[in-house]
Amino acid sequence: MKARTGTQPIRLIIADDHPAIREGLAAIFRSQNDIEVVAEATDGEEACELYDQLFPDVLVLDLRMPKKDALQVVIELTSSPRAPKPRIIVMATYEEEEDIQRTLSAGARGYVLKAAPPEYIRQAVRTAAGGESVLSSGNCFGTCLVA
Repeated sequence: MKARTGTQPIRLIIADDHPAIREGLAAIFRSQNDIEVVAEATDGEEACELYDQLFPDVLVLDLRMPKKDALQVVIELTSSPRAPKPRIIVMATYEEEEDIQRTLSAGARGYVLKAAPPEYIRQAVRTAAGGESVLSSGNCFGTCLVA
């Protein structure tokens, strides 16, 4: 994977098994000059394959997907000898403490609720691309950063 420079857009893969969610997420990034959606996956297995082909800067994964869920993808991509480690944001409909802890402990850079405003989701991708972690929880959209 090449190191990013400030002039290159953040390369992003979106993985969600629901077409409306996947297309909606892609749409919120289209107007951004600094973020480029390089691929969309319909399940976790496809997300892993696309990662290995395209080496994006960030992956945004639905928590619950067929074939491999987000936790399985996070474990697979972060436990293998990849350098640098993939920067992964997990998106979910609900705030479940166990899911948050498991995905972050496995190596995800963030956990964002699907109810988050589009600008927060865009900023979460920028934050993850910069090497920081992000967590949206309850009413702290845009203010909860995790080390």
